[in-house]
Amino acid sequence: MFRVPADVDATDVRSDFARLFKQGGGRSEFGYVLRARPDADIGLNFDTHDPAIEQQRASLSGFGGVVRLGDLYEFPPAIHSPQWMEMACASDSVGAVRMLRGRDVSRDGFLATPSEHTRWARVPEQFHLAVGDVLVRNFHHLNDSGGLVLATVRPEDLPAAVADHLPVMRPRDQQATRDRDFALRFLRTPVALTLLNATLSSVGELVRVRAAALAEMVVPRPDQDLADALDGLDAAKERLQRWQAQADEILTSVFRGDTPSGARRRVIESGRTLRLRVEAASLLDDLGHTVRTRFPYPVAARWRTAEVLQSAAPTKEAYGAILDATEILLCYGALVTLALTRQEGIELGSAGELRAKLRTGRTGPGLGEWTAVLTEAATSKRLRSITPSHPLGDLRGMLSNTTVNGARQRLADRRNDQAHMRHIDATDLPDAVRDAAEDLRILLDAARFLTDWPLVQVAAVRRDSLTRRSHIEYRELMGDHPVVPVISAEHTDNELEVGSLYLRGPEQRLHLLRPYLIGRDCPVCRNWSTFHIDRAPQGAAVLKSLEHGHTTSDPTLGDVLLIVGLL
Repeated sequence: MFRVPADVDATDVRSDFARLFKQGGGRSEFGYVLRARPDADIGLNFDTHDPAIEQQRASLSGFGGVVRLGDLYEFPPAIHSPQWMEMACASDSVGAVRMLRGRDVSRDGFLATPSEHTRWARVPEQFHLAVGDVLVRNFHHLNDSGGLVLATVRPEDLPAAVADHLPVMRPRDQQATRDRDFALRFLRTPVALTLLNATLSSVGELVRVRAAALAEMVVPRPDQDLADALDGLDAAKERLQRWQAQADEILTSVFRGDTPSGARRRVIESGRTLRLRVEAASLLDDLGHTVRTRFPYPVAARWRTAEVLQSAAPTKEAYGAILDATEILLCYGALVTLALTRQEGIELGSAGELRAKLRTGRTGPGLGEWTAVLTEAATSKRLRSITPSHPLGDLRGMLSNTTVNGARQRLADRRNDQAHMRHIDATDLPDAVRDAAEDLRILLDAARFLTDWPLVQVAAVRRDSLTRRSHIEYRELMGDHPVVPVISAEHTDNELEVGSLYLRGPEQRLHLLRPYLIGRDCPVCRNWSTFHIDRAPQGAAVLKSLEHGHTTSDPTLGDVLLIVGLL
């Protein structure tokens, strides 16, 4: 199969054509080899069999799933032109209905307002449009760079009906709003137009969009995480638009109404809240602020210390705090990974190595052990089947990027040098602090997904055995301080543990982190802290705080650590 392109040097075309004849399969620049005999009913449309288009179509499931457009929308019949033209009438006639054509469907998603060229008719009610119907412009050019042109019917557009065989998509299930909205986003993309063109026939440069082809079109369906993210973006967009409207209102009111002094006072007072909102929102562009306020407490607390020490002159303390923050970030990620893989019934090889080190009782795990866990998770074949919406999906990708892994390796080398007394010279210290801080920021930026998976401690559980639901109270330990308000929620899990740490996922699902991470008051500094198993001499567990490194013994943990395979 070969398509002769326009505006391309003839020599290049002939060379590609000759190259294609030598290929046993696959694609060249302007053609491809079709191995299987094509179905006579489908025909020899170049795009229909193009492997590049087939690959695009198959990749749609990466969003979460796929669904036929006809399963989301029905396509009601339209009245034919000869029929409605016999019913034509004036716009002010009783029962007059606006007859919509392709030109009335605009790219902004709305129907054009009636004009002197608008046609009207008295058509039967069965052909009337309803609020929420989606109209699709029925003709487009082959070389159009955009997607399909759609418009959703609003109350002010009615009464109306369609003419000229304009496709109408009517929602089937009112509960599938997210799937339909996502499908409409997709239909407006060039990819959707390419996939649809592959199933349509053209007359010259014009392609006609038919309802039957739309109904059979496969469109992506979002998974829960993607749908939640899109809802959040829509909500953010609406809020920003409201803020803009408020700012416009304040600006236009400066010279309106009362005295100049009164207008001055009103603008200053009214604008204060709006300015504070914008300032707070702009802080989210600052990675340091995001880590301090939205990362899990152990990571945020270590980052706060490192950030404060960096704000003064470069010191050995600042350098050490940066390396400590690096280790705690990887430590937290590794411990969460171990807890989650155990829940999935998967034991990592690095977990066995960690168990062997704990049994010696001499030195606890360090940066090397935590890195080994995360690296194995990133490459493990057994974890490839984990759904993208599971937190392990994000953790697996934490060190998969070459740039991120390079920063991690440089920080590990610095940590190793420090442990073996290869200290930084005072002359080199400013550059060392700067470079180490930059590498730590690269790691933290790769770990932004942690903001989507809050660390929580369950404070109370009240179970209703009749409704089989639990009323829980928990503390969300996100940010650089452990003193946070208690949050209430309903939950269906009947095995929640008061005092234990959990990772909270979508739909309030809680993933148990005990005994990999334990939250309790530190007997040394009396502050609430998170602990992990550091050593187990003769089976007696010694815990170490992630926030400040204090240790405490807990002989009661031996059986639990045996159950999870840490001893």
